[in-house]
Amino acid sequence: MSISWEQQDLFVSSDRSAVNIEGASNVQQRYPIRIARFPAANGIRELLVRKGEGGKIGVTGRRIHEGKILICGVTRRSPAYMAGLRYGDEILCLENELLSALELDRVRDLVRKNLRNSIRLRTKDKPDERYVTIARDVQKGFGFRFMNGEITFVRKNTAAERRGLERRLQIIEVNEEVVVGMQDEDIEAIINAKDDVVTLCVVPVKVYRQLFSRLYPTESDALTYVEL
Repeated sequence: MSISWEQQDLFVSSDRSAVNIEGASNVQQRYPIRIARFPAANGIRELLVRKGEGGKIGVTGRRIHEGKILICGVTRRSPAYMAGLRYGDEILCLENELLSALELDRVRDLVRKNLRNSIRLRTKDKPDERYVTIARDVQKGFGFRFMNGEITFVRKNTAAERRGLERRLQIIEVNEEVVVGMQDEDIEAIINAKDDVVTLCVVPVKVYRQLFSRLYPTESDALTYVEL
């Protein structure tokens, strides 16, 4: 169920009484580290990622039917997270081998059986991703509303509008916290949890529906996942 516009107090939001601050506080306590994601040329990243505990780099990937492997989970504080890998990125190559041509067991072995303490990766950022940082206005709040994670309204003459936020964008991350699948009230709690500035990662709704909606796990999908 989505939070109602009356509850979603983002316009006049110096008063945060409608926000579940306790729950938001728990989010911040569990995930205190924030690592900035730097822009990449054409969205392609060439990375040398160190292996961590258990010889893993700290990501879980899912193969979708086009043969692509998309990241559907990144462990906080892991080498992959520190390197800037994020939910929805595509892993193109691992140790110079194209992943679209490999079985998932082979992909896993390339990481776990590699004797070096680091792995070479080539990844591609989420398609049409956009990071938008918005400062809260004392009178107008953040100046946007959303439903089911989709931006449905942007108020004119606000920081949100000036920063390029617009309707028909899906919120993927809030302050680097993945919010895909969350209830709207939980997303708002994260937005209001800390300071008066929020950074959203958004993608067009069309991209979200075509790509990221397929990252939800089901019982029949167990064999399409690989933990690296």
